[in-house]
Amino acid sequence: MKIVGTICEYNPFHNGHLYSLQKIKDEAKPDVLIVCLSTYFTMRGDLSLHSPFLKASYALSVADLVVALPSVLAVNSASIFANNAVRELAKLGVNEIYCGSESANLDYIKNINFSEDKLKEQLSLHKSYKKATSNIIDIAPNDLLAYTYYQAIINNNYPIELKLIKRIGDKHDYILPEDNQYTSSTAIRQNLSLIQNYCPNFVSSQNLFHYEKFYPFFQFQIINNPLPQHPILANGLDKHLKKSAKDANSFAELLKYATNSYFTTTKIKRAIFYLLFNVNPFSNYYPYSRVLGFNSRGQNYLRQIKKQSKIITNNKMDLSPILDYELKIASIFDLIFASHCLSDELKEPIIIK
Repeated sequence: MKIVGTICEYNPFHNGHLYSLQKIKDEAKPDVLIVCLSTYFTMRGDLSLHSPFLKASYALSVADLVVALPSVLAVNSASIFANNAVRELAKLGVNEIYCGSESANLDYIKNINFSEDKLKEQLSLHKSYKKATSNIIDIAPNDLLAYTYYQAIINNNYPIELKLIKRIGDKHDYILPEDNQYTSSTAIRQNLSLIQNYCPNFVSSQNLFHYEKFYPFFQFQIINNPLPQHPILANGLDKHLKKSAKDANSFAELLKYATNSYFTTTKIKRAIFYLLFNVNPFSNYYPYSRVLGFNSRGQNYLRQIKKQSKIITNNKMDLSPILDYELKIASIFDLIFASHCLSDELKEPIIIK
């Protein structure tokens, strides 16, 4: 069987994502198309605008099966994110992984001369990952992400082939849209009214999650509770955030006060995630494949692999610290946003007939 996967965050799910999924389906002609989807938070520590199950329902407009990349596995550097996400797809027997790319040139991706030692040196100078990589090599963001996926496949000897889809529309970091149909997630998050023009009509623009409602909870958490002993809070970041939280009146102000040449915005956001949910170091061992939704083809495939894969269709405590954190996050979302995230986490996956 030809099992094809792709790794996504959908924050939010826009026209470019729909185009990419359909392009994968048309080009690969897979027996099953699987989406590995980050849940409540993204790689850079951004809060997802939509719940995991809602994002999964959008993906199932084209895909056959959607599995979760839990938040504590997603909120990481690009290389760790890639390793975790590729591993999720490898556990499900994926033969090919498709990735959006500015160059769409696989030979270029495979032959990138990228020094991990130079990267570590740049990061030790407290450069952002984007700035550190640009100081080493001139590479577009999605090409760099494709490179991390390729390295994850090679380093782990996965029997998976990387394929590329040409990225269309505005560039990744464009804030003001120029294309009439396709723009970046960054631009949409900067101006949520763009959802109407740049997202499929089934994507909701109501009841979106946003960090500002989290802010009083974060202030309480960081000022009143002991801080977790996590590597991401090293080099005085814990004390720096504690001071910034006392001075700032909003999440936007906190980012403004806390970000400097020493601590980048992305590092601040990742640290905030770990502080919000008191995430302590845990074993990265995670044998499960958490299913968010499927159609009939996805369901049939799950039946075929259920004997060799640890498939779970809901969350329950004490299976894994990683899943326990998903339940904690869901219950806090319910408290702050009056959502139904916890009940969603405990229910069966979305089924598309």
